This record gives sequence, structure tokens and C-alpha cells, in this order.
Amino acid sequence: MRIFAGVCFVVLLYPVWLWAAGSENLMHDVFMLDALTVTGAMDEEQLDRTSAIVVEKNRSNNVADFLVRDPEISFKRKAAFGDSSDIISIRGFESKRVMLNLDNRNIVSTGTVGGNYIDFGTIPLDNIERIEVIKGGSSIEYGNSALGGVINAYTRRPTEDPYMSLYGTVGGWDDPWDFYNIRGSYSQKFNALGISLGISQQHADAFLRNNDYDSFHFNPKVYLDLPWHGELTLGYNFSLTERGLIRSNRADGNPTTDSNPHVTGFNTAIDSKYPVASGEYFAGGAPGPSMNVIGDDAHWVKTRHLLDITYFQEVFDNAYFEVMAFQNYESRREKNYADVDARLQLQAMNPPPDTFNPSLTRDGDMVLDRDIVVDRSYGYKIKTGLDLEDHSFIAGVEYKKLRSGKTDVKMVDENYNKHGSNGWTGRMDSTDANNGATIWGAFIGDTFSWTDTLTLDFGLRFDSYSYRPDDQDRKYSGQALSPKATLTWDFAENHSASIAAYQNYRTPSMPELYWASQASSNDNTINVPYLIGKEMKPETAKGLDLAYQWRFPDKGFVKVSGFYYNIDDYIVHKPVYVSRGPSYQAWSAYNVDAEIYGLTLGASYNLMENLKVQGTATWQDNKKKNDPSDPNNEMKNLEYIPNWKGTLGFSWQINPEWNLDANLTYVGERKYYINTVNLSQGTLHDYVTLGTSLGYKFNEHLSFEAYADNITGAHYEESWGYPAMGFNAGVSCKWVF
Repeated sequence: MRIFAGVCFVVLLYPVWLWAAGSENLMHDVFMLDALTVTGAMDEEQLDRTSAIVVEKNRSNNVADFLVRDPEISFKRKAAFGDSSDIISIRGFESKRVMLNLDNRNIVSTGTVGGNYIDFGTIPLDNIERIEVIKGGSSIEYGNSALGGVINAYTRRPTEDPYMSLYGTVGGWDDPWDFYNIRGSYSQKFNALGISLGISQQHADAFLRNNDYDSFHFNPKVYLDLPWHGELTLGYNFSLTERGLIRSNRADGNPTTDSNPHVTGFNTAIDSKYPVASGEYFAGGAPGPSMNVIGDDAHWVKTRHLLDITYFQEVFDNAYFEVMAFQNYESRREKNYADVDARLQLQAMNPPPDTFNPSLTRDGDMVLDRDIVVDRSYGYKIKTGLDLEDHSFIAGVEYKKLRSGKTDVKMVDENYNKHGSNGWTGRMDSTDANNGATIWGAFIGDTFSWTDTLTLDFGLRFDSYSYRPDDQDRKYSGQALSPKATLTWDFAENHSASIAAYQNYRTPSMPELYWASQASSNDNTINVPYLIGKEMKPETAKGLDLAYQWRFPDKGFVKVSGFYYNIDDYIVHKPVYVSRGPSYQAWSAYNVDAEIYGLTLGASYNLMENLKVQGTATWQDNKKKNDPSDPNNEMKNLEYIPNWKGTLGFSWQINPEWNLDANLTYVGERKYYINTVNLSQGTLHDYVTLGTSLGYKFNEHLSFEAYADNITGAHYEESWGYPAMGFNAGVSCKWVF
């Protein structure tokens, strides 16, 4: 804590926080959701420096849908709608190493049960105006979980002129109404009071067996002008989401796992109405049959409340400070229903003491009902800085308490659940809230305009964490200082280059800390022998980012970038082999070492005044080593990182009313683990998809669009065992006033 105190002392030497220090550079991409709203000299300058400007198209449901074509961003979705697992990675760093902020407020889920992740399904585009992507860890403001990058979404600020919008889309893969998305927004300022809100309702039928999806979202914000150029902002983000768990549709005789593609029936559908696909199970705890033998209508309902308050104050003309506090409330209600035939398959695979009696449980009976308090985290952040001559100083302090609550098992069918864990009794116990982890951070930096063409961003960040596992006399803690520097050089007219060298530090997440404490404990019913007594270490990444951009005035740009990351103590979270029954595997979290590196080429050019072409290509590779569960290094790579990804497309403004665009996307081969217990690795094949849309602008307020995705019907998987949608199409309408 002496290091932290020292950093805080230096921070307090600066009277205010400066926004300008976070200015755009070649490491940042900006997505404008409606190009018609981009006006003014500052916006035009911002557009010149960005590589991604998009208008709302296709079946845009949430923030992730605007990132899918970025070649440095990869997806491993099981389902096209409502997948709340770890679905996204930036330059090979998955969701738990990416920070998602809404108006500078972190909204990544924290809780132990079910993992920490970016649940894009709870963050639709109700009132989002701009999305910023910061790749890598060059920004000093963001730490802890921002090893791979930061996604900043910004809502529309109210002005005296009212803004209202209504958007609706409907489409499908079999029927034209398989899914729909309806949303609206409103913002306006009344003297000192400003209001901004968004609301949406989304629905999708089950493309995969039992995987239907419904989500409601409401996001109001209130802005109050205060004396002396101050502002108070109150934010509330509510979502209510119901998602059906994917049922296995493989007739392989095993209702709980589809990890062996060589078993007879693996590629034979149980229900011909749905594609052949693997299943899911309820997360959190050792899964018995009530959690992993999934029946029809098995689902969870997630309720999420995000609260925040921000006080902003200008000081003179060149400085300000900002104080923000937040609180998360997230819970999940889970219910499962009996499939007796599937349960009997599990019994046939295992000898006694599995004593399931089919006469005591009927098809469709409830076998699990539990309520999980996923997230009760809270915290605050203070930012301050000063703009002085050629310098823009920044500083800040943040505190977070990451907590999940209790698990309340309201009902479990002990007959259905008499297999696997819990001593064969079928019982499932409730648990109390955990102690939680404490996170501290502080940062200080300067953006120095060395000359008219040379800018230097440099700074220092401090991070620390502390966690005490329940019922264990142990403490996990760590702290580190991370230096960062970025040099941007406009060395000739229309030519710019940036180089960023930095260290970044990621504290373990709550799920990782929990499973590390389990695997390294002295409890021989849950531990992993070679991990006993091992301490969980935080990740330390040394990064190097390079970028060069050549702009063609009024025409476009060419941008080349490269990246290299060497990560010490990279945290792996997975099941590993243990020599004990009944499952011969144990969940664990532990440290390895990894390297990730790649190159990207992107270009956009206006061939004519009304015709733009654009293309991107990324090559990536990675290495994993020093894995105690894989001493022979049979699995040399991290999962789901494509070796190549590229896009090629055009946008043609046929006339003032009609616009046509098309995009070709290529995703290369990706490695994945068929079974982390038996150390078997597979390869997902590469694929190409083609999408197009035709838009019609009826007037300045009303527009229509018809679109088609995966026109060629390519068969592919983003996540092994879960086929993606083939050809799908839809229509949308947007009204803006």
C-alpha cells in the first residue's frame, strides 16, 4: 500500500483532470452509428483519423454487432441472439480481458457464479451515438481488466432541440418473423435539466434447440446543470432477459456432454426441426443432472440494475474534475425441467450409486429452481487534470469492490439429481455471499505536444487487488506499477505514425480467484494435486503497438498496424484431469505464459464521389507455454484466434434516395480444445460469408432497408459444436425527428 499512497500523493499535485489527454490517436477506432449526425469541424477532424465509420445496418441488436467486421476482433458465439458467454476477443484477448464502458462507467458483469463476461445482450443500441475501440493497453486511464482493450459506448447527450427516433427490424432464417428488434430513443434539454433515454424489446425464436430469447431494456439519464459550469448526471440501466438453454441435438447417447465427435450418433439430430448442435448446462457449482440434463423450456431470467452518479466541474477555462460512483445489482433465476429418457441415458452410462427412479419424476416436472445473486459490486472513480500550454496533464484514482451474493436453491428434485456430486444424495445446498475482491487503481500522465507534428503521451498506472476465499485461511493479493508511452508523428502532410510501448497489469477476476482457491486447496475432493499450494498471480503484459496511416484528402486512407504482447502469468480457467471419480476432472484456474502478435492492413477509398470501397486483413499467431496441465505442450496455442481474417466491401450511393452496399468476410482456421482433460485439440475450418443491404431514404426523417446475410449459405461455426445461421434476411425502418 506504500506504493499506492505515493501514487495518490503525486495525483493530488494536479488540481484537475483533463479530457484532452484521452484524445484520438492511431490506436483508436471510432464507430459513428449515424453518419448524418456527424457535423462540425471537430467531428470532421475526428473522422479523418478513424478507420471505421458505420451507419446502422442489418440486424443490429447490440454493441457487438458493430464490431463483427473488424479484422482484429474475433467472435465465438454459440447463438446469434443472447449468448452471454465469453464471445468476443480483441487481438486474441477475450471478454474478461476487455473493458466495456457506457458513458465512462464499466458495465462488465463481475459475479463468481456463471463467470465474468461482457453480456452484450443486456446492452442494446437504444440511444448509442458513438462507439470507440481502444486496442491494446496503451491508455493509462483503464486498468485491471483492460489488457486487450477498451470498448467505450456513448449515449446521445440532450440538446435544446428535441431528438426522437424509432427503429424496427424483422427477419429470419426460416420465416420472415423469426426475430424482431424494436427500439426508440428520446433526448431534450429544458433549461438546466436534460433528459436522455432509450428503450427496446428484442425477441428471437429458437434457431438451436430450446434457445429462444427475449430481452427488454430501459436506459434513462438525467443531466442537471449546476452553478459555475458544473453538471450532475444520474444514470440508470435496466434489463430483463430470458434465454432458453441450448439442448443437445446430438443422438450420441450422452445428454450431458458432446466432447467426443467419434461416438455414433454425434452428427445425427434428435429433433429434425433444429440443426445438429451441442448443448449447454447451468453454470456455477459442480453440475449434477438437475443442472446438466437439460429439458424442454429450461431457461434463466436475468434482471440487471446499473446505477451511477457523476459530478463534473469545470475549473477556469482549461481544467476540470469529475467524481463518479456506481452500484450493480444483477441476479439470475434458473429453472430446469425433466427429460426422463435423457436422464435414463446418463444412468445407463454409469454404474450405481446412480439410483434415479423414473417412476418418481415425470417428463416436464421442475427439477431445479434457484436464484443467484450474480453481481453486487460497487465503486467510485475520481478524475482530474489540467491543460497548460503544450501539456495536457491527467490523473485519477479508482476503487472497486467486486462482490457476488448468495445462491438460494429453492427446489431441486433429489431423485433426478442422484448422480455425480453432492455425495450421490441428490441434494444441492444454498450458499452465502462471498467476501469479494478489493481493487485499487491510480494513474497519472501527460500528453505533450512536442512540436506541431510530434505528440508524446506518457504516464504511469498503479493497480492492486486483495481477496480472501471463504472458509480458507489464505489471502490473494498483488500490486504493480505500469509505465506507458505513445509517440505520434505527423511526419509529412497526410502521413502519420504511432508507436506505443507499455506494460499492462490484469488482476484476476472473481471466478478465477474462486476456482484457483479451490484447485490449490488441501481439500482432496476438489483440488488438483499439482496445483496444491500454488498462488494465483496477476497477469503482466509487455506490449508494443505500431501504426502508420496515409490519408488521401477527401478520398480515404491506408493504415498498417502491428502488435506484440508477451504475457507473464496468463490465467487459464478450465477443467483439468484428476485421478478421482466420479468425473475425473476438476475446474481450476492457474497461470501459464503466452505470446500474441499480428499485423493488420486496412484501406478505404472513394473511387467516385458516390462509390467507396474498403478492405481489411489481419494475420495473427500466438503461443502458450509452461502449462502445468500440459507438460508436453501438446496444446501450443490459445483458443479461437483465427490465423487470418479479412473483409472487402463497397458502398454505392446510387442517387440521393437509394444506397447499396455489400461486404465479403473471410475468417481463417481457429484452434479449439475438444477436451481439456484428455488434451485433444481440433481445428475449425475457415469460411467466407457475403452480406448486402439496399437502403431507401424516403425523406430526411424516414428510411428503410432490406438486407441479406450469408447469402451463399456457408456452413461454419464460431464456437465448436454450434452451427451458425445460414442464409438469413430482413427489413428495417428508422424514423428520426
